[in-house]
Amino acid sequence: MTHIYAFQDANRQWHGDPDTAPANPADKPSRGWLTYEPVPGTPEADSPFAGQTLAVLYGVTDLEPGPVTYQLDSGGRFQATWYVHTLLATPIGSAAIPLQSHAPAPTPCLEGSLTENDRYYALTATRDASGHLTIEITVTSHHGEIQAELRGTLNIADLHPLARLLHTSIPSPAPPIGNHRRTWSPPESARLTDRYREERDFGVLAQEFNCRRADIYLHLRHLELIADPAQQRPHQPTQPTTSPLQQQRRLQHSNSHARWTEQEEAQLARRCADGAPVAQLSKEFGRSELAIESRLLKTGAHGPAADQARLKVL
Repeated sequence: MTHIYAFQDANRQWHGDPDTAPANPADKPSRGWLTYEPVPGTPEADSPFAGQTLAVLYGVTDLEPGPVTYQLDSGGRFQATWYVHTLLATPIGSAAIPLQSHAPAPTPCLEGSLTENDRYYALTATRDASGHLTIEITVTSHHGEIQAELRGTLNIADLHPLARLLHTSIPSPAPPIGNHRRTWSPPESARLTDRYREERDFGVLAQEFNCRRADIYLHLRHLELIADPAQQRPHQPTQPTTSPLQQQRRLQHSNSHARWTEQEEAQLARRCADGAPVAQLSKEFGRSELAIESRLLKTGAHGPAADQARLKVL
């Protein structure tokens, strides 16, 4: 997380930890101005720095954050480290008391970060003795200013269902104005060919290439990377038109969204009773694992795969 970790007073004297190295050695400290104006009548109003315009250093560090967020004159809002906060909030004539913590800081059990669209996204999770996770997500600009924060606690067993829920709840980006008829240059076609071999999700590809899912689908057909279902079954009667998304899913699961027959349900129940796992049933019936688990629950099947499906909805 980005912190204010040092400041320079009106006498050009530095306070805090001005020599602290950034958490990422490639980062450089950011500088700003903070006019420190505590609320009148509070102990902070007697601070020797009250009323001064301070030059501050801020960035992502490993120092412990304090409890107060300060707003810079430029508008950015950042937490100060405990040391800086103690220095700013200490009245004249009082000694700064460093924070004493006898309990060791919790070690993150889950960490991750990425940079996209000039923003830095960081996730940190710590686990307590009961198995609950405290998750903190921060979004900062390339200048180090905090754009968004999210913090909460949940059981570790809820992580995967929550991830699926978020994935299904995020709306697809609207197609760019003026880009309804996508034209493809040879380098773009070559890059799409390479990316399609790595990523089969049309939504992801559409976002990368700034176009619609349908544009991705039509150009992949033009490149003969996917075939027209009508050309694959020339002797079959005409089937109802399906969406590009459904056609994409059936490239992975041949029977995706197809109606279940009584024979298929009976066979599914027998295979479940035989002990076949969900992954194996998914391959045998040409449907996603979620579709298999849903049908097992609906038909009241018995077996390890059905038990696994019931546990997920508890």
